[in-house]
Parts: sequence; structure tokens; C-alpha cells
Amino acid sequence: MLRPIAHRDFPFYTPKGAIPVGGALRDLLLGRRPQDLDFVAEDPRKAAKDAQSHLGGTLFPLDEDRGQYRLVAGGLVLDFSPLEGSLEEDLLKRDFRLNALIWRQNRILGIPGAEGDLSKRVLVPVREANLYQDHLRSLRAVRLAASLGLGLPRETRKALSRHARFLQDHLEALPARERVKEELIRLLLSPRATWGLHLLERTGLLDLYLPELRPLVGLKQGGVHHLDGWQHTLSVVLHLAWLWPEAPLEARLAALYHDVGKPLTRRFDPGVARFRFLGHAEVGAEVAGASLEWLRLSREVVERAKALVRRHMDRPPEGKRALRRFYFRRQDLLPALPYLMAADRLGTKGVEKEAWEILEAYRETLLEPLPERPLLTGEEVMALLHLKPGPQVGRALKALLLAQAEGKVRTREEAEAFLLYWKGDGTNTPA
Repeated sequence: MLRPIAHRDFPFYTPKGAIPVGGALRDLLLGRRPQDLDFVAEDPRKAAKDAQSHLGGTLFPLDEDRGQYRLVAGGLVLDFSPLEGSLEEDLLKRDFRLNALIWRQNRILGIPGAEGDLSKRVLVPVREANLYQDHLRSLRAVRLAASLGLGLPRETRKALSRHARFLQDHLEALPARERVKEELIRLLLSPRATWGLHLLERTGLLDLYLPELRPLVGLKQGGVHHLDGWQHTLSVVLHLAWLWPEAPLEARLAALYHDVGKPLTRRFDPGVARFRFLGHAEVGAEVAGASLEWLRLSREVVERAKALVRRHMDRPPEGKRALRRFYFRRQDLLPALPYLMAADRLGTKGVEKEAWEILEAYRETLLEPLPERPLLTGEEVMALLHLKPGPQVGRALKALLLAQAEGKVRTREEAEAFLLYWKGDGTNTPA
């Protein structure tokens, strides 16, 4: 029943008694270098220890009762599982035909249909029933389509939709949040994240895993927005990755959630004869935070994504000094914030020019980096201004750092003169 697909060396160490299977072979056939290697073996623990003796790294059980082990070594992740039944029986239990592959004697073998899927670059389940053996598989299908550039034929999409409806009726069957989080992260970091998000919505999986975004679908906006809320969101995610291919996770999450507050703040304004969304950035930041915390993302990622959503409507001022002050007060969000602002404008009609103006002004203004610390220490400030330790010293250092950011102060002598003036002007507040 197994059919040869390609003659190919397996370019990694293979422990005695272990057989390479699954996604690593798929990646090799697609011209990619895999980093996650899967093996089946009659004795997975022995095979894993053999690999560790050759590769080093850290070995630990994934599920000792089921005989599943993982070795992390040299940038590779090697998973070992027991061989259940024959090789054909093992492959027929897998999720998709492009993952139902084994390597034997310098050949990659697969089940019927795998070779056609490879030539068409599509993802087809081994059996639709297999989706129900691990309920994460429908989400993984979308993630694989996005990360590998694979298509989902109509029958595959229908199968995913049926599985999504099943999960809607059996919420207790939803996969663990940690597993969902990892799939969504990999989807968002993929070069075709927009395609994956579109598939989530079309198959009904968006309602399961990112339900707070569903109200954006079909949400009419008006004004400069020619797209509905969801289409605009996809456009912003796309443009962010285009402008900034190395954008980190928190920036991509901010692009995804930047308008999530709009359905909750939508109000018709007779004065302008259209709907407005006043305060949607603040509301959206809280919605995004709750959603990302539920997914158990790290606190740092959640807080940065929230802050970006909250600030994405801030409008950069004109003038170099004012702009340096603007970005100095938001420097913990750089460079994500100007890229998010630009992507937001590229997802509209009529104000696209502002995107390039924002990025060009940001780059020109920060050719001279923002200061990281005041030119004077706290002790020097106390001696200069005859102050005792207390809040006034902190205010003085804050005023000095802001003056440095604006370009008013560049040397220690100018710093001393600035603080003497600052203390004597009667306000003791930053300019």
C-alpha cells in the first residue's frame, strides 16, 4: 500500500531502531530544512537516549505513560513515539496525507494520494475521522497552510468546517489553551499569516479560537475605510509584515487586535452622518489583553500588545523637537508603533500617503538615537541644586532626560545650565 515518492537521503542522525516519519520528510520534499524531527520506534526511550549520546542536548518525557519522549539538541527538536501496529497502520492514524510519510532505505514512502498532494501543494486529511482523534488538527491544518504555502481544497475546507461546528457543540473537547497558543503564534509569525486568518474565518475556526474578532466581520466603517472591519484588519496584518518582515509577535498581535474595540464603541454621529468609534483604542486594548491572557501568552507580550493597541490612534506631531518628544514618551513601543500606524493607513483609502510620511519622519527624527540616561547622576543633581534625596530629584532627572531627547541639551555644561534654569523658573516641571 505504501508508495515511493522520492529517493532522498535523510540528512540527520537516525538512532538505531528508529524510523523518521511525518513533517520533517514533508519539509524535505517541499525544499525546506526541517527543525522538528519525528521518529517512531519499538523502544522510543532507548532510541531517544541513543540520539542524546550522539547529539547531546536535553532529553525529557512528553508522556511517559504513552512512551513519548523529546530531545532538544543543537537547534533541533526530536520527538520519539512508539510504533503502534505496522507502519501502514501508523501512517493511517496521522492527520494529513502530506504528513503520512516514512523514510526507509534512502526512499520517502507515503500512502496513496500523498504524491498528488505534493505536486498540487495541497493539504488533505488521511481520513476526516482522524480530525476527531486530536481536536487540534483542524487548527493545525490552517497553520500549516499559512506557514508552508499550501492550499486547502474544497473538501478539506468542508471537513474543517464540520469539525469546527462539532467543537462549537462540544466545547469540552477544545484542545488545551497552551496547544492552541502555540499554533496561533506560529500562524501569526508565518509569511502568509493573512491567508491563515482568512481561512480561520471561512472555516468557522475563528469563532472557536479568536471569538472576540468575529464581530469585525462585515462591520461597516465608512469615512476613509472602504473595507469592513475584518477585511481592514487582514490588510493591516498584511501591510505590517510587508513593511517590517521581522516584526515580532507583539506587533503582529497588535495589528490583529488594533480595531477589536470598534464593534463595542460603534455609534452613529448625525453631525457627520456616519458611524464613529470614539474610544475604540482604549476599549480594544482591554479586550486584547483579556484574550491574550486567556491564551496564556507571556505577560511581557500581552502588555506590549495592549499598549500598541491603545496608542495606535495617537497622531505624531509636526516638527523635529515635538516628534522626538512624542517618540521619547513612547520609546518602549519602538519601532513597532510607527510601523503599526503606517500599516493602519495603508489599509484605508485616501490617506495612504500618511503611511510613508510617518515612517520617513520617524527615521529622520531618530537618526540621532534617543537618550537612554541623563547626562548627570542623581548625586550630581542634588549637589548642583542643593536638594536632599526625594521626589524632586526624580523630577529633575526626568526633565533633563526629556530635554536631551528634544535636542535642547547635549553636553554636561548644558545639562547643568538647564537644571539651574529649570529650578528657578517656578514650575519645576519638564518643558
